[in-house]
Amino acid sequence: HIFINDVATECPENSTILQVLTQQDISPLNIAIALEYGLPKAQWETTLVRDGSQLLIIKAVQGG
Repeated sequence: HIFINDVATECPENSTILQVLTQQDISPLNIAIALEYGLPKAQWETTLVRDGSQLLIIKAVQGG
């Protein structure tokens, strides 16, 4: 399993960041992701998560 915002989550082995987002029903729009370090959006399709990986997903919100 992996951790998304400190919550243990099951995911298939060798999933990419983009696949994890899809599996978890998380829209890739207006978010930033860190996987032990900042991760550019261009790398989401190729970066694999491993057992124990910790993802931090931050959603941009509009204030006023």
